[in-house]
Amino acid sequence: MKNFYILYGEDKSIIENELNILLKKENKQDIIKYSLDNTKIEDIIEDASMISMFSNKKIILIENSNFLGASKSLDNIEILENYINNYNPNTYIIFIANIEKVDTRKKIYKLINKTGTIIECNKKDNTYIINFINNYLKENKYKLNDINYFLNIVGTNLDNIKNELDKLFMYKIEDKTINNEDINKICLKNIEEEVFVLTDSIIAKDKNKALNLLKDFLNKNYEEITLLIMLANQFRFLFQVKRLENKSINYNEIAKILEVNPYRVKYTERKIYNYSEKEITDKIKELAKYDHDIKLGLIDKKLALELFILNY
Repeated sequence: MKNFYILYGEDKSIIENELNILLKKENKQDIIKYSLDNTKIEDIIEDASMISMFSNKKIILIENSNFLGASKSLDNIEILENYINNYNPNTYIIFIANIEKVDTRKKIYKLINKTGTIIECNKKDNTYIINFINNYLKENKYKLNDINYFLNIVGTNLDNIKNELDKLFMYKIEDKTINNEDINKICLKNIEEEVFVLTDSIIAKDKNKALNLLKDFLNKNYEEITLLIMLANQFRFLFQVKRLENKSINYNEIAKILEVNPYRVKYTERKIYNYSEKEITDKIKELAKYDHDIKLGLIDKKLALELFILNY
């Protein structure tokens, strides 16, 4: 294990997975957590410099190390720079940064990169997820016949994937081969992510795709009212992102405020770039009116959803 690591990325579940891999052989009692949101770097370095009374190895996690990005700075950073140039060999420091990318021009990055390891934890496509699934299957000696079908059902959140695989492992403990029928029986469908895709196609004005997705939902026996409510929630999310974006708040800060993945915020910002707050609120009001009319029996539930898609 090297004395310095940077784990950075927008997907916290991937960072957590990489951290677990890194710490797999380490004693959890030797790990000390700090956050730069509430701890000064000089206090952390003081701890790093001291010899541990209970072990010859000390691992320090420094969360919220977002000073490694281009838009942030760190008070008294020279204390950290001096420590890296003359570090305690029995202390191992892992910087955790929830940012899209690190600033490779910064002196602190160059110092850490020279003596340590930089690990990017961004989910640019499904490659990372598929590799994780394949490795997890191999570790547990299981076979999954159709990974893409599995991902279509459970979504791409790493924590959720692991939970659903663990359930499948218990279910198929005898023959250890998982097929699509097993997935349908055991796994919880990630409806929220599916509705996000539906919302995305509506915003993009891809009416054929949106209508086909709606048809798929109804064929899976999802209630029209449930879909209407979830669509309204998604459009409220769009409005929240647009409102905060208009206040010149960056997507990482928006993600913290709304407690969602920064990638989702950044992706949403691109999709709603040409839409005003009023256009989005008009759609929320339209969904509310359809909900009202359905409850009064003035319009068919399925027709209301189809009209919402067609009128966008």
